[in-house]
Amino acid sequence: MIGAKIGAGREADVHTWCDDAVIKLYRPGLLGHRAEAGALTKLTGHGIAPKLADTVEWNGRVGLVLERLDGADMLTQLQRQPWRMLGMARTLAATHLAVHQVSAPADLPELRSVLAARITDATMPTRLRDHTLRLLDDLPEGDRLCHGDYHPGNLMLSDGRAAVIDWPNATRGAPAADHARTKLLLRYSAPLPETSRVARTLVRSSRSVFARCYIRAYRAGSAQPLPQSGPWLAVQAAARLAEGIAAERATLIALLERLYHQARR
Repeated sequence: MIGAKIGAGREADVHTWCDDAVIKLYRPGLLGHRAEAGALTKLTGHGIAPKLADTVEWNGRVGLVLERLDGADMLTQLQRQPWRMLGMARTLAATHLAVHQVSAPADLPELRSVLAARITDATMPTRLRDHTLRLLDDLPEGDRLCHGDYHPGNLMLSDGRAAVIDWPNATRGAPAADHARTKLLLRYSAPLPETSRVARTLVRSSRSVFARCYIRAYRAGSAQPLPQSGPWLAVQAAARLAEGIAAERATLIALLERLYHQARR
């Protein structure tokens, strides 16, 4: 039997299901369960994501029955224990690298195509759109599993284990692209509206240190040298505009302008 709601996001609600499982119920008409189920099936046995137990239908909604993870997400832990920031940044990087060692299912969306569609839909000056689409044309494809929204709020910490949650944006692509998305979120994303004043102050004062530590740890652990980050960062910033987050728009446009002028020098 479905139990109490314990979480909610833009695409789905999470309810208790039984002692050791939860059910993630997607809202009608949303199809993120396909990518999430594919990614979690591929990650079985890797220990870096909750186990997918079943896919069910409940009142016309698709539900994924998932392993229940006790503990808290990394963002919550950072607010409770900010003195552990550098260690958590290294954990964030190590877990991301582990994700990128996994080959993606062939039926996942191709990341470059997803980014191109978002950039085309986003509202921005035409020259910035044209520039980022040209950059994207020259960037490599890939066959690795990419999360698509990897940040501390999507990493659960429980009994010494780090597990990545929330996979509806999973794609098949180049790790450098997924890494650039995380860099963008760590440096420039706006706090959620319900974020407390204390947490906002903490984010402003520490985000650059946390981001630098994550980036250094990811680069140090990467099996392949990472390419120049500017092109992927510009593409991800342009794609982020399609999400319509008003509090981020001016910051993202300014970043795109800066990267545009750097590329033309």
